[in-house]
Amino acid sequence: MRLETTIGILLALVAGSFSEDAPGPLVVPASQYFEGNDGPWSTFDVRVGTPEQYIRVLVSTASPHTLVPLAGDACSREVFGTVPPDCAVSRGNLYEVNDSSSWVNAGLYGINDNGVGLAANLGYDARVQFGLEHLGIGLNGPGFENKTVGLIAAPQPFYLSVIKETRRFMCTDLDNSGIFGLNSQPLNFTTLGNQSTPSFFTTLKDEKKIQSLSWSYTAGAKYRKSSPKPSASVSNSPSGLKQVYGQLIFSGYDTSRFKENAVSFTMAEDLTRDLVVSLHSVSYSGSNSATLLSTPIDIYIDSTDPNLWLPEEACDAFERAFGLTLDAKSGLYLVNDTHRNRLLGTNAEVSFRLSDVKPGGETVTIVFPYAAFDLTAKPPLVEEESRYFPLKRANNSGQYTLGRTFLQEAYLSVDYERKVFNVSACEWNQGAEENIVPITSKDSPNVGGGSSSSGSKLSGGTIAGIVIGSVLGGLLLIAAIAVFILRKRRKWIGTGFAVAAKKSEPAADESALKGPVFNDHSRHGSTPSSVPFSADDISGSRSRSTAEYARPASAAASDSAAAAAGTTVELDGDGTAVRPNTELDGHEIQTLPPVAENPKGVFELPGTEVAGAAVGSAAQRKGQDDARPPSAVGSLQSRDGSREGQNHSPPSPLTSTFDGNWGLERNSRADSLLVSPDHPTWRDGPF
Repeated sequence: MRLETTIGILLALVAGSFSEDAPGPLVVPASQYFEGNDGPWSTFDVRVGTPEQYIRVLVSTASPHTLVPLAGDACSREVFGTVPPDCAVSRGNLYEVNDSSSWVNAGLYGINDNGVGLAANLGYDARVQFGLEHLGIGLNGPGFENKTVGLIAAPQPFYLSVIKETRRFMCTDLDNSGIFGLNSQPLNFTTLGNQSTPSFFTTLKDEKKIQSLSWSYTAGAKYRKSSPKPSASVSNSPSGLKQVYGQLIFSGYDTSRFKENAVSFTMAEDLTRDLVVSLHSVSYSGSNSATLLSTPIDIYIDSTDPNLWLPEEACDAFERAFGLTLDAKSGLYLVNDTHRNRLLGTNAEVSFRLSDVKPGGETVTIVFPYAAFDLTAKPPLVEEESRYFPLKRANNSGQYTLGRTFLQEAYLSVDYERKVFNVSACEWNQGAEENIVPITSKDSPNVGGGSSSSGSKLSGGTIAGIVIGSVLGGLLLIAAIAVFILRKRRKWIGTGFAVAAKKSEPAADESALKGPVFNDHSRHGSTPSSVPFSADDISGSRSRSTAEYARPASAAASDSAAAAAGTTVELDGDGTAVRPNTELDGHEIQTLPPVAENPKGVFELPGTEVAGAAVGSAAQRKGQDDARPPSAVGSLQSRDGSREGQNHSPPSPLTSTFDGNWGLERNSRADSLLVSPDHPTWRDGPF
């Protein structure tokens, strides 16, 4: 009973552990494309509509919704003037609204209002056709119905407004590539509080596709493939590596992609600008060294825009260090080929030193090779394709932003449940295997009060302990089940033998089988009766075997009744099928002829009537014996080896030695060879 209880508890614990298992991290593979008119950038796949249409988009760490280019307008002449031949492909494919059966139109709304909304601080302004649609992430990742999707189509007013100046610039993202939002806030069509459906990110958690509201992202770096002038002396040189695609993981991070550090950042209270860090300094090293930013500032990390939005004095320092010139027409720092080659040859690097707060504390440094700033601008940003440096002058502190360029060399992990995030320098180990670590939910019963995603990391010893404990627990469970089964099996086998024993035949009495049948007291009780047999016992209508005489008369009567009913019974009266008219060893019963009844009730079992059983001398008996023909049936082998049918056969050992008054003359028969179970006549006979 205790074993069964223990096994039940173990099974319950195992079942409970499986039922409480949280889903693992969700890794979204990159699309294997580098594209965009202001990149190139590593994109990701989304599936939109019914049937699903595959579109490649960029990641926005600030947006709560997804925007895709609308077919028919996104590559129109109003947008490009001269439409490039690869327009649809360069924009990641276009969404055909008329080909989807699940689109539900919600109306035309702005992406921000009164300075609140997507990239509102950077002057983004656009009107988008919103609707509810089927949306999935990756080529075969999770998908949900009725998610908010925006269609970007109109050529106006997709411009980037620089508040300090009166000229307007074409928006770098919204009119060229779609975006996939990672923000956890519900979508607001116009103003804060006017929400529609939950974001795709929170739906993943609500539908238990991920275990925590967290993600990790890095933009990828195509320049890590090669460098025009490789230099083995520079450890951070991008030469010799394959191009590295971006990485997006929900509820986890990849330790092979970054260098760990001890800095933990706390989210800001402003929901529209929550990923804020303190930028302590920016320094330059190359042909010479310089400090590009010496006064710490609070700055926002947002991958929606590709640029670095810095104070004017910092921009001036960049211009001097790299020889940059702002193009008045495009508003970009354009770099010609001659100057670009010279900058690449210097192996220049720029280092950004970050911390959680301005006063000090632990810091982390992210180092950028010049190749990270060597981007390509295409129409309609510029009239002709040109290289540019992604730097923007910020009008005020609200515009300080580290854009997508920063996330080429930085690895960002965000935990919305604990309101913390981590920024780490990317690790460039070619061929390194992924090592995905989950970020658990703070509500998980198996997690302590850790306050950062780094606190969710498991040490090697902890992981080894978990593995060993799981293996031992599994072996213990298997052993317990095996013992339980063996004990049950033994119990079943014992029960089976006990049942068989209850139904077994009663042991045959040896004296009844090997001695004169009237010596078996089981037939008549413990006290012999005056008449051991009757004529019916011997001369009945059916011959009976020796074994049958050893059975009680009641059992014989029962057998007779069963025989009359046409059934065959065993010795114990049960209805087990036994071949009729057979001995215990299976041989056929030898039928004996009936013997004439003696009035005095004394008979020779197989043989003839005993002459002068009550009176007469021994001589008379001898004469009678000589005159009697030998018995043809029932005689046994004589002492001298003579066979039945020969003359001078001695009396059968089964011949009764008593007459009708056998009880009174027992003592007068001392000279006779008494027959008993202990002293049978001629012990060397066949019995």
